[in-house]
Amino acid sequence: MSFVSYGDLASTFQTRHLTAQIKQDMARLGLELSTGRKAGLATQVSGDFGPVAGIEHSLKLQSAYDQSIAEATTVLAGAQTVLGAVQNQAEAVSGDLILAVSSRNGGLLHATAVDARERMASVISNLNTSLGGRALFAGTASDGPALAGADAILSEVMIAIAGETTAAGISDRIDDWFTTPGDGFDTMAYQGADQDLGPFRLRDGEIASQPFRADSTEIRDLLAALAKSAVLAEGALAGDFDAQRALVKRSSGNLLDAMDGLTGARAYIGRIEARIEAAAASNAAEKAALELSYNRLTAADPYETATALQALYDQMESLYTVTARLSSLNFTDYMR
Repeated sequence: MSFVSYGDLASTFQTRHLTAQIKQDMARLGLELSTGRKAGLATQVSGDFGPVAGIEHSLKLQSAYDQSIAEATTVLAGAQTVLGAVQNQAEAVSGDLILAVSSRNGGLLHATAVDARERMASVISNLNTSLGGRALFAGTASDGPALAGADAILSEVMIAIAGETTAAGISDRIDDWFTTPGDGFDTMAYQGADQDLGPFRLRDGEIASQPFRADSTEIRDLLAALAKSAVLAEGALAGDFDAQRALVKRSSGNLLDAMDGLTGARAYIGRIEARIEAAAASNAAEKAALELSYNRLTAADPYETATALQALYDQMESLYTVTARLSSLNFTDYMR
């Protein structure tokens, strides 16, 4: 009977080759076990990387949508909070104005006018709120305040009503200053842009913006209503209690109308927030489906990988055992 044997050098080379191959396979399986992904992806997809590349692109797009949605959510929530604070200020001064008008008390009327001036300053400060360095109500000019300071605005309003001696005249002039295009509010008070903040891309074919700026009709009407009382604290109609009372009455009525406008604005923002929430839920479902498909193409089964890794470990251990025994074999043992 004939057989083929290997010399010592050939056996050494063969052992080294087997050892290197096993170590390479163990490293590959260890990487798959730690990352959960197939190391040999080309084999897994039969060389067709098109589906994998398409899914990866879609997942990156979903991540971009997620970031845009998070930003939109923050901006809209901030705007909702600010408008809520503004509405609370308006409600507080409205009740005081009604009480002042009915009391026929000159001291209370003046105190209410002073409070209206302070609350107007607070409203303007709220409308100049920024989030992350981005002004919420300045439109696309988000790197600066939306409105000039309250003192500067009231100073310009006082200049605009100079010479007016009746409540009706002052009321009409203030309305013109705040609401007429190209008048004082546009040229001096509002410092933002005429484009809305955004848009934020929610998903394919759907965007959202922060639709209210400090020059929106609802804000103009509110500031005009507050200014009609605030100018009394600046000395307008001084000494004419009946005219002052008539102006405060107009201010109170206009303020109630302005609050209705604010309620509508907040409801509109709420609908946008609901749309953003729906887009986020839809994107999450689509992302989950994409990740499932991606895992089916690229994921390594942890049980199978661990089993194969253990088998290689046993194979390596057996190789070392055989090598150790062969290295200690002598001629006497061989002849037995």
